Amino acid sequence: MSMRKVWLCVALGLVAPVAVASGPADKEPVLQRIILMRHGIRSPTKAPADLAKYAAEPWPAWPVAPGQLTPHGIDTLHSLGKRMGKDLADAGLPNDACKGEVRVIADSTPRNRASAEALLEGLSPKCTPTYQAFPSGQDDPLFRGTGGGDDDDKAGIDPAAVSETTRRTLAELQQVLLGCQDEACLAKARSESKQVLLGDDMAKALKTAGSLSENIMLGYVQGMPAAQYGWGRLDATGVARIIGLHNASFQLAHATPAASRGRGGNMLAHVVATLADAAGNAGSVKALVPSVTRVLVLIGHDTDLAAQAGLLGLDWHEATKADDYPPGGALVYDLVQTSRGKAVRLSVAMPTLAALRAGNVAPDKAIIRKVLTQPACGGRTLCPLDQFEALAAKAAGDAFTDQPEPMGSIQK
Repeated sequence: MSMRKVWLCVALGLVAPVAVASGPADKEPVLQRIILMRHGIRSPTKAPADLAKYAAEPWPAWPVAPGQLTPHGIDTLHSLGKRMGKDLADAGLPNDACKGEVRVIADSTPRNRASAEALLEGLSPKCTPTYQAFPSGQDDPLFRGTGGGDDDDKAGIDPAAVSETTRRTLAELQQVLLGCQDEACLAKARSESKQVLLGDDMAKALKTAGSLSENIMLGYVQGMPAAQYGWGRLDATGVARIIGLHNASFQLAHATPAASRGRGGNMLAHVVATLADAAGNAGSVKALVPSVTRVLVLIGHDTDLAAQAGLLGLDWHEATKADDYPPGGALVYDLVQTSRGKAVRLSVAMPTLAALRAGNVAPDKAIIRKVLTQPACGGRTLCPLDQFEALAAKAAGDAFTDQPEPMGSIQK
């Protein structure tokens, strides 16, 4: 028996029919919610020794191996799980993973699997709920798509599209890395085999700067002192400013549906199939969970969020929120019931950098929420389901595959 059939049997035995209620902030009753979230706080994917060529001083040491979820990241996800439970209840949705009411699918990387465990520990601490994931080392096409990995997804940045603000921020990051940015400084850095950002190909420089600014941000949200995460040359406001390079890199790399299709088309096709199945409109693309499932959490990467934004033409940048793709940040797909039928509402829920640094997302202002307008659906916030299916199919094109089942449920 397949894992999906096992889950269906479990769901039929444990999830009783429930009345659909509306949340306090939105009058439309929520029938199903799919949450695509980024994993928790991790260390940089490269070791300090590998990053040394970009900075005049050593990069900070981390308590875990490169690319792994940190203990602080685990604690923060516990807090996020508790907050998620409250938010689901407020929206009239079930929130108990112990009863199989909340399903979690994680990418196969260790940090994503660890994030699933930590989130569930916060959401449902009284039991041992399970999540689904492929074995470590085996790419999951739901998250990795059909067009390659993260580096491929950042290809195609048009240098002419890089704004003056981004160029100034790039110069600021160079100042942070080397302690200077004048020509004599850059020449000296090159003579010492340092990799400089200014004067390089702009597309290449922005890709690199996006990663380096993210590494500095990760040090900040990890709770490192300023002397470590920015060598004493950045305060919290400065971190918020330079992470704009990470935002700009992703925004430009995913400026069109065609640029995002390889990474995100497969996910979008299966997310839409899952929403349609819950509405009784099963199609040829497989749903990710049984139609009775009302809450599904997908634990992916910042690249997955950026790809979905590119496919659907979404822009959720807020001047009050520094990072468009913070650890634990989420894009939310709600299937809602309106007076005219079923529709899809999209929103984001992004923890602030200060809340991540504190390890506590419980306060009201710790997460910035925003209901999104959908340009592909006429700029509406509620897109009729049939129209959303059509525009998503056009955006995804043929970049999807029959989604194989993860290799079993994993206990936290």
